[in-house]
Amino acid sequence: MKDSHDRPRPPLPSHDVSPDETVSSTERARPLRILLACNYDPANAATVCDHINAFAGYSRHEIRVLSRVGEIFDGVKLDAFDAVVIHYSLFLAIEAFVGPRSRRALAAFRGAKAVFIQDEYRFVNATLEALEACGVDLVFTCLGPAEADRIYGKSGRLRTQQVLTGYVPQTLTHYPPVPLASRKTMVGYRGRTYPAWHGELGREKIRIGKLFKRDARRFGISTDIAWSERSRLYGRDWVNFIRNCQAVLAVESGASVFDFDGAVAARTESFAALVERPHPIPALSRKASYEMLRDRFFADHEDQIDIAQISPRVFEAIALRTLVIAYSGRYSGVLEPWRHYVPLDKDHGNMAQVAAVLRDPERVAEIITNAYAEIALNPAYGYGSMIDLFDRRIAEIAADRPRGVTNDRIDAKFRAAFPFFAIDNPHEMRRPRLAWRLARAAVRRLGLESLARRLLRR
Repeated sequence: MKDSHDRPRPPLPSHDVSPDETVSSTERARPLRILLACNYDPANAATVCDHINAFAGYSRHEIRVLSRVGEIFDGVKLDAFDAVVIHYSLFLAIEAFVGPRSRRALAAFRGAKAVFIQDEYRFVNATLEALEACGVDLVFTCLGPAEADRIYGKSGRLRTQQVLTGYVPQTLTHYPPVPLASRKTMVGYRGRTYPAWHGELGREKIRIGKLFKRDARRFGISTDIAWSERSRLYGRDWVNFIRNCQAVLAVESGASVFDFDGAVAARTESFAALVERPHPIPALSRKASYEMLRDRFFADHEDQIDIAQISPRVFEAIALRTLVIAYSGRYSGVLEPWRHYVPLDKDHGNMAQVAAVLRDPERVAEIITNAYAEIALNPAYGYGSMIDLFDRRIAEIAADRPRGVTNDRIDAKFRAAFPFFAIDNPHEMRRPRLAWRLARAAVRRLGLESLARRLLRR
């Protein structure tokens, strides 16, 4: 298949410095010692583990991973590090994730401090207060430059850098493609019901599944579409599901409403719960409609700040060589309609056109091939690209800060006290049994994670 099409431009230039800016040769010769604080849970979504693994896998700096929740810095000598990074799997705004003592320790730390944030439409004011109190220097945000300035621009010292919510996991690009004729399902999807106050963007995550499932019958399209919590898939089950679908549905990630002080969520969810009329027969239950909740509580908040972006799910499908059918959108400038995905009108008015593509195996294979070659195999969309950017920005911040005081003995003590075991391919994990999940939750509540890791290591 002859192809002279130019690849998409790599997105996400730096907010504060030129993407071509490089650090000095002295800085390159002296890698930083960086502490990455996170909540590493292979039993949950693999994309979180992919993101955390990328730091140790690609960074030129020395990364030490600390997976804890609560008082994460208890027993940790922060002055042994040149930089501390709070991963998005910990919510700095919530004390249950990063406790008061740990916040004070972070505030007293004199090295470079950075935070990765996702789902930025939640806990906005609390996040800003925590960033200011802890003296954070750099936020890796999903927002574009204009939107980031509106949210974080009031802090004179805080710098921002746009990144994607996730990137192409290279492990998935090595799975052999399943022939289209051997795949069990034509179109698959797993959604999740989000609170009404997430707005239209949150609502689309269910609407696309409901409407496509309804219309598919008319066109003879077999589907496996669900949106209940029980139907969610993880690890190997999720990979096998995607590989055995000819196509999967997708929408842009994010929400349409920014809830700065939590009032929108509190009012909407309280009112909805109070007026609900439960019934033993679910079909006879009565709930407040989305339109009622919108008009009462968040109509004026909708679409004030643009956070729509490409989802890691899209990258997973492309890497596993499955067709993406998605609502039309920008998708962070990565995807081109009809070349990398099949665009679906938001009113599903072009279902006949989508069905015609699904009935044409060569057309499906062509779009999948374009997306795989130009996106999944494009280094601009791999985790290495994100870490290159991270390395440059953290070195820039750390250049005028005191270096950590450490040696091999201190480092060895840290590793012994806080062992970390990365999963090479979290996409191959199987969902733990209920008893195992309950045991892990109990260990976490009792603060016995380090002891459990040591015992398992033996």
